[in-house]
Amino acid sequence: MAYKFSEDIQRGILYLSKTDNDFYVQTADLVQADYFDYPAHSKIYQTIRDYTNKYSKLPEDSFIVEEIRSTLKEGEHIIEYEDELEYINKLDLSATENAEYYLDIAEDFAKKEEMKQAIKDSVVYLKEDKIGAIQERVRLALLISRNVDTGHDYYASTPDRWADDGKDAGEFPVIFPTCNETLRGGHSRKELCMVVAPPGVGKSLYLVNQASECLMQNKKVLYISLEMSEVKIGRRFDSVISLLPYNQLREPSVQLSLGERMKKFRSTFSDSRLVIKEFPTGQATVNTIRALLNQLKTRNDFTPDMICVDYLELLRPCRSIDAEYMAQQRISEELRGLAVEQNCLVWTATQTNRQGRVVKLITDAELGDSYGKIRTTDWALSLNQTEEEYANGSMRAYILKARDAKQRYIVPIKIDYKTLRMSELADDAETGYNTE
Repeated sequence: MAYKFSEDIQRGILYLSKTDNDFYVQTADLVQADYFDYPAHSKIYQTIRDYTNKYSKLPEDSFIVEEIRSTLKEGEHIIEYEDELEYINKLDLSATENAEYYLDIAEDFAKKEEMKQAIKDSVVYLKEDKIGAIQERVRLALLISRNVDTGHDYYASTPDRWADDGKDAGEFPVIFPTCNETLRGGHSRKELCMVVAPPGVGKSLYLVNQASECLMQNKKVLYISLEMSEVKIGRRFDSVISLLPYNQLREPSVQLSLGERMKKFRSTFSDSRLVIKEFPTGQATVNTIRALLNQLKTRNDFTPDMICVDYLELLRPCRSIDAEYMAQQRISEELRGLAVEQNCLVWTATQTNRQGRVVKLITDAELGDSYGKIRTTDWALSLNQTEEEYANGSMRAYILKARDAKQRYIVPIKIDYKTLRMSELADDAETGYNTE
């Protein structure tokens, strides 16, 4: 059943489709012939589509009539289509001057039609126990949009590419200043970054520090935890942000100081927001995160600038994949797709293989299970630490991949295990927010 909208609205869409090329271009991928209630409208629109696809221009009425004449079935009469075209052409043209109104109408009923079909398909998928397929089908329906982006015109855009107005400077600083020097200030939206380390070395702690840095840029952060509880992750943020000893946060006097410092933090970085969400280990997919993002936007008016996924191996791919190395590569690809789709920065963490425990410097050769998972990342660093370094609160960050910046260099770092704060060793002053 087609989406119900008045015949005059349908005629307005038909009139604009055959006379306004911009309107047709923006709606051609949305509107389908069977959306129209009146069979003559449906056939007229399909004829417009067929002609335009073949000749790359809109058809004249005479062609529409002749094309339809050649396809008439028994009992059909061409006069019906000629009369309808005449009626369309006699529309009050002032009603079609506002093309934006008709564009919105066309987009609206296309979304509803697509969602109706997604629901029908989902019933079949549910019977087949294909929950991931349901999530993907509904996601595609939600992406229906008339936005047209034909890409970057290389020859026409040469001056714009090098206009140094600061727009291409990274807006998400890394917690290590040396890295920011090579990144023109930090990372950008639509990128995927990864921290690599063996179990227990500090992957999650690094993500908390990196997310805290983002909050200090007055940005919004979504932290997805697939291993630790929301409360435990929140406590780590408390210590990193307030610089109060983690093991003393339960004490009443320290709790009082925490409240005062968090109040000052919130007033200083008033636009920042942090949402921490825990999903069961090995159960969530990138589509699960998409569903959460839709809920947060609708119910909480929350759209993150950065998403932290802690960590990659604990996600499932959207589609079932038997080989673990292929599954991890697919998850990495899906996370980067999420970054582009949501126009945000995505940070994640990943494990090394067993060799990562014994080597002095972790490179991509020590990636656990899948080398492919680093291919789609824009920037990746490994955390390296010997027993001696652990004892004196230091480690080394090795930049093992940078898509468009310096790579394969070491940054000496320190970690205060009392406050859980990470910083660059060469940076004598405390990085980040001073809560004193």
